[in-house]
Amino acid sequence: MKQILYLDTFASVRVASDAALAAATRTYIADKGYILAVGTMNLMELVSWPKRWSEVLSFVSSVPFCIAQNSDEIAAQEVAAYPKELTSLPVAFSSSDHSFSAAELRDALSFHLGGKIADAAGKYRNKTEDTLRTIRAKRESFQPEKSGKYSSIERQMYMQSSVLSMLFPEHRNFLRRALAAAKAEGRNEGINIDRFKSVYIQALAIFLEFYVQKKTGKLSDLGDIIQLSLIPYVDLAVLDKERDNLVQRLNRDKLFPCYLQACNLSGFIAKMNV
Repeated sequence: MKQILYLDTFASVRVASDAALAAATRTYIADKGYILAVGTMNLMELVSWPKRWSEVLSFVSSVPFCIAQNSDEIAAQEVAAYPKELTSLPVAFSSSDHSFSAAELRDALSFHLGGKIADAAGKYRNKTEDTLRTIRAKRESFQPEKSGKYSSIERQMYMQSSVLSMLFPEHRNFLRRALAAAKAEGRNEGINIDRFKSVYIQALAIFLEFYVQKKTGKLSDLGDIIQLSLIPYVDLAVLDKERDNLVQRLNRDKLFPCYLQACNLSGFIAKMNV
């Protein structure tokens, strides 16, 4: 598969709404041989914003693109690959597999995705309200033991518990089998949570922002965190400044199992020499 470029919702809107920037990005994608990845969360955030929805769909359909699987399906494929590592982004659709024109692709995206995404957005809002309440409640029960700062051991304890808890609702049978196998083989490490990179990065972002920084948080924060599930599987991610700062911290402090290729929009524009 070609190298994958990902623009988060902020970057997608900025690029698609600026004719000169959109043209430069098309040229960059063609020159570098990229395919543009579009995430479900991007579409969910845009579907209730008709002008931006239309602009982004027009831009996306003008370049080679793929629709990434949602975060739950990415996690499911990581589970299926375990104990090996999932090495490529799971996609639901790739424009390179078809011979449609840009106009046909745009119309198809608008017609087929619009209603589905709107329905999914409604369910997502209900789910994230519960999730945000749960995060706040759990934070109160997991406070640092010394000096008001979490130790590396406490972070590791949180990550092990959180990643497995996030996987449990859909993959409880897998977790039971994996733990039983580890015990039978005398492996003390149990389940290697590094293999579930899409879940790991979400859990780590929650820990750093809600536990370490003690953010109150809002629903849009959870949408941004879910978008991070794609980042380990793309070759370059263009993110808003806050999320790029987070990713650069993960890289700088070696908090994530692998190096993540990311930049903010200004950095992306500089890469394109615009």
